[in-house]
Amino acid sequence: MNKFTKIISGLLIVTLIQSVTGTAWAEEKPRPDIVFIIVDDLNDWVGCLGGHPDARSPNIDALAASGMLFSQAYCNSPQCRPSRTSLNYGVYPFKTGTYFNAKGPQETKITTPTMQQFFMESGYRVVSGGKVFHGNPGKVGDVLFGRPRDPKPPKGEDKFNAMRAPNDGYALDVPDEEMGDYKVAQWASQQWNKVTEKPLFMSVGFFRPHRPLQVPKPWFDQFPLESIRRPAEPDGVDDWADIPEFARRLARTHAHKPLHKGLSDHEFIVANDQWDVTIRAYLSSIAFVDRQIGRFLETLKKNPRGRETFVVLVSDHGWHLGEKKHWCKGAIWEQTTHIPFIVRGPGIESGSTCTQPVSLVDVYPSLVDLAGLKTPAWLDGKSIKRQLAEPSSPRGAAISSYGEGNTSIRTQRWRYIRYEDGSEELYDHRVDPDEWTNLANKPQYQQTKQRLAQMVPVDQHPGIKVQSWFDKFQK
Repeated sequence: MNKFTKIISGLLIVTLIQSVTGTAWAEEKPRPDIVFIIVDDLNDWVGCLGGHPDARSPNIDALAASGMLFSQAYCNSPQCRPSRTSLNYGVYPFKTGTYFNAKGPQETKITTPTMQQFFMESGYRVVSGGKVFHGNPGKVGDVLFGRPRDPKPPKGEDKFNAMRAPNDGYALDVPDEEMGDYKVAQWASQQWNKVTEKPLFMSVGFFRPHRPLQVPKPWFDQFPLESIRRPAEPDGVDDWADIPEFARRLARTHAHKPLHKGLSDHEFIVANDQWDVTIRAYLSSIAFVDRQIGRFLETLKKNPRGRETFVVLVSDHGWHLGEKKHWCKGAIWEQTTHIPFIVRGPGIESGSTCTQPVSLVDVYPSLVDLAGLKTPAWLDGKSIKRQLAEPSSPRGAAISSYGEGNTSIRTQRWRYIRYEDGSEELYDHRVDPDEWTNLANKPQYQQTKQRLAQMVPVDQHPGIKVQSWFDKFQK
């Protein structure tokens, strides 16, 4: 072997060693830690989404500024249990018949694993605390922490009743430290700081601004009653004038609740001059929970395991505060379905925004994808990893269900709704973000409506028909 050949051979050997070593390093690269935060009943009244001019959410806004905000994110069902079931199992409500908080006799038991179970089986240490599922942290995890209860107003002053109107705001004379969400934040911070060899998967649920709208008094003091601004209403026009009768009845029942001596929630709140005080209580609850989330986010600035970290924050559904003469949840309009959806992590451009539609069913496959794991075939959603690199990369519509046959299709521009009696609504969000003008019956929009109608799932799981409880609850 001559000198030249020896040099070439040596270079080839070095290159081979470097190649093998690089491959081994890539295979041994630590899995990232995953932190999933879900907030209860938080609509788009946060600063980064601009839903209310007086909302104060500096910690959620800072999280959005440090990662990507999905500005058109939606729930798949406008109630807690069906929304969280769909999210944690990664399947649509119309596949299982899980449409309402009350369990229906025709629901299908889901046999595939929750995302918590999937991550445990994939070698992660899993901790889950607060309200992650409907009222609890779930049944699977290395550490589970039930949602702590909150202090109550003095005897005789508590207006809360789940079947009544949401005018249950109260300024509690207690410090933050006595509140359940503070305790959840403290617990989550302690779990984050535990050093283990396994990567960490956390699901953390914060309860406010869920009813009752009762938080410590200093948070109420930030929103003087005389400064409260109500949602905009159409000028001189009845917002219900062009919507179907079915939609009106659905809005009046407010998640199949009885009327208040013949009055809907909205009619009751207006008649009793409770609109401003209830908005104040909701804004106070947002500000309070934002601070508790901020306590936890502060802990995440340093990873004690030396791993990369992805943080995802969402809400389980939106919440009306008088928009379209509706309150709370239990509808499939924009305010009921629109939610915060924020992702922060390595490689994600700070302060970026994606305007493509996403929904909660996309959370499970997205977290799996971000962890570098193989996405299970049973998941209905689609990972948002591509949009994290290319925000304009197109996605399909977001689908929301409220009972069998009541479906909303939300694209970047349009919202189309079809109810179980065949009636329809259509809104063009480029010119009508408040959904005041129903275009469903206008001839020039028939092709658009037909195109969107084709996106409605055909084979929906049988469930309780909303029509069946109209008469029962509208007395």
